[in-house]
Amino acid sequence: MVKRILQHKTFWVMVITFAGMGLSLLVRVLLIPKRFGFSDTADALTTALTIVLLVDTVVREGAKFSLVPVFVTREKEMTRAEYQRFTNSLLILLLGVGFGFFILIEFFAPWIIGGLLWKSSVDVQEATTLLRFCAPLLIFGCGSTVLGAFLNSQQRFKTVALRNALPAGTAAFIFLFLWKAQSLENWVAAAYTGGFIAYFGWLCIGAYRTGHRYGFTGVSVDTLRSLQNTVTLPTLGFGIRQIVNRLLVEVTLVSQLGSGAITLYKSAFQIFSALQTLIGISIATTGLPDMATYDATNDKMGLGRTLNRNARTAIIIGFPVTLVLLIFHERISWILYGRGSIDQASIGLIGQLLFWLSTGMIFSCLIPVLNAGLYAQKAYHAVFVNMVTMALLNFLLAYGLIETWWLLSVALSVSITALLAVGNLTYLLRRTQVSWF
Repeated sequence: MVKRILQHKTFWVMVITFAGMGLSLLVRVLLIPKRFGFSDTADALTTALTIVLLVDTVVREGAKFSLVPVFVTREKEMTRAEYQRFTNSLLILLLGVGFGFFILIEFFAPWIIGGLLWKSSVDVQEATTLLRFCAPLLIFGCGSTVLGAFLNSQQRFKTVALRNALPAGTAAFIFLFLWKAQSLENWVAAAYTGGFIAYFGWLCIGAYRTGHRYGFTGVSVDTLRSLQNTVTLPTLGFGIRQIVNRLLVEVTLVSQLGSGAITLYKSAFQIFSALQTLIGISIATTGLPDMATYDATNDKMGLGRTLNRNARTAIIIGFPVTLVLLIFHERISWILYGRGSIDQASIGLIGQLLFWLSTGMIFSCLIPVLNAGLYAQKAYHAVFVNMVTMALLNFLLAYGLIETWWLLSVALSVSITALLAVGNLTYLLRRTQVSWF
């Protein structure tokens, strides 16, 4: 039994993802608050990282799950040379998209920061500088999206799973050696770009080892048509969801609650998000290629069985994690923050935020798993509708409760929305004649 678990592809993906999440938490949950406190500088750095990582996440999550079924199908339909040209054209196109985002953020950084923090005490000029330091990572993040989807379609999951480890590991290295530096926040922002460059190089090597060969290829009409049919709606939906949840709610609404509120909320949310990613995204990523193969042969029964197995795995792993967070949320908060200069009130609030976020942990882990069932069937309109509906609902809940529940309303709205999202995804899957239970 133990040997079978150790050999399972999901297990090693979760192990590597866990290491990456640990480094990400070390930087964004521990090192930033401990070095800068819950201050305006911490909020400026957190805001800058949130913006660029949001754009990267929108492109990556919106396109990654959409592209895997495309790669699976095209590899069967094309000759090896045609398939390599198709992959190279996608890579060149996404690198161009990333460069376009980089230019836009560099130029519009003052307006982006000013618009998001217009009622905040955060130094807009400092946040703008940090945003510009972070922006180049988008070029390599977009390129990594194509290579990551390609490698996932080849079931090279362990290579792709290092995504969280390299950028955060580079930033942690900078913290370690430049802890007392005057402009440490600038070095940390630049370190994230360095980490993304290293990750892109790692994926290039991984793709080469599969037999892929690189070449400059023009972007064909067929490639653009593939993206229009498969990536546009999911990416747009994911973009709307991320903008609403990560910017309008977690930056604009939260920033109005006082200095340090953004970093305070993120300190709890990053713990929850890391665990949700570790469980839900890992299971969805490793299960998608098989489900895409079943749907390519129109085998609804096979797809349903795989979806059922993945959902049960998410529940089995998520349930004890949820119990631990619900029972030991205060202890976890104290272990992470109790030995520094952070006051007891802030430590207690982080624990309460973690409690209310964890009430929806199982449902949050199920969301990417169930979404993968729709991606496998290329039901992109359903994916789009679910994302947009839940994003708007999350905003309305947070906005409506914020006067009464203050910062806790943002955490509570996440859990309520996750529960409703699972119900809606179940309904949408049944409309495609697939059931996960």
